[in-house]
Amino acid sequence: MPIYEYYCRACNTKFERLQPMNAANEAIVCPAGHEGAVRALSLIARPITGSGAERGNIGTCG
Repeated sequence: MPIYEYYCRACNTKFERLQPMNAANEAIVCPAGHEGAVRALSLIARPITGSGAERGNIGTCG
């Protein structure tokens, strides 16, 4: 089950919710009880490990 990030416009807060993919578009209530929170864009960072040669292969094909 993925973790989705949400933003509540009423209280200007971001929060996360673990829920099934098929429920991703359902109405969400923020932790403060406000309705209508919207899903936010989540940016995922991958830690860079290993030698410089491995880092050079990120984003290349083949």
